[in-house]
Parts: sequence; C-alpha cells; structure tokens
Amino acid sequence: MTVYKKGFLLFFLCSCLLAPVFSYAQLLPDNATLNVQSVQRWMQSNRDFAQAVQALDELHKTDSDLKKFEALPATEQDQKITAFLQQKQLLEPTNKIAAQHGWKSLGEYVRLSTKLGNAIAAYFFTEESARLTEEQKKALRVKTDPAILNVPQSDILFVKNNEKLLKTYIQAYAKGK
Repeated sequence: MTVYKKGFLLFFLCSCLLAPVFSYAQLLPDNATLNVQSVQRWMQSNRDFAQAVQALDELHKTDSDLKKFEALPATEQDQKITAFLQQKQLLEPTNKIAAQHGWKSLGEYVRLSTKLGNAIAAYFFTEESARLTEEQKKALRVKTDPAILNVPQSDILFVKNNEKLLKTYIQAYAKGK
C-alpha cells in the first residue's frame, strides 16, 4: 500500500470515527444564553427535572452555601452535583433526562434556570423602578439582591420581548399543565 493510500485510509477512518463526536458537539444547543430555543427547552424539561432539583436543595443548607456554590466555575458545580446525585442514586435517571432534552448536565439546566429567574426579576425591578422617584429608586436598590441588579440589559430585553411566552408558561405551570 502506498503512503498516499495509507494516509487516505487513515484520514477516512478518523473521519468516520470522529465525525459523530464532532457533529454531536456541534448539535448541542446553546444553553448558556437566554434565547427562545433554550427557554423552550427549559420549559419542556422543567417537570422532568423536578425530583433532582428538589434533591439539590439539600446541597445548600444556607444562602451563604448557595452563593459559594454559584460562585464556583461551571465544571466544579457539575462535579459537586454529579457526586451528590450519585450519593442519592439519582445520577442515571437525571443524565437520561438531560440527554433527552439537550442539556449537557443538570448543572447547565440549573444555571439557565438561575439566569432566567434573575432576568425575570430584573425585568420586574426595571418596570417597577421606572415609576418611582429617585429617592424611592435608591431605597429599592438597597433592598434588591445584587444578582438582580447585575443582570445584563440583553437578558432583561429578552424577557420583555418574550413576556407573553413566559407568562403563558408560568400560568400553565401553576395550573399543573
């Protein structure tokens, strides 16, 4: 076999073996930013993740614990969540749910949930503060969680532009649908 044929054969084999891996990575949805697709995916998977998310509440005994956890890099958060889910024997079913809905991990879902929740709160904060005097705005800012005050304007705009979609979902969720 010539060098050319060996090289082509090697290239062909690598392409066949690695193409599915690369295409899978490319097909994973963007779950890091607020967009209609990520929020719809969040809505579709919300009830399925309920048991695992409720179990995660045990991981954070205090608000201080939660803030420390949220300050960790995503990979460390995922490691802690994985260890916790293994301990609770919830890792396998949770990973199935994540794969079914296009999430890399439960942690990714939780991070988007937090991002969306903060964006909704910041949207309401912005709407409310627009009606207040400067003095009232200052008093409200002092009482407001810094996470809400630091939400990017693009996330607030996303909530504003998709208010109907979000409101419809929240109402249906509250009714158990």
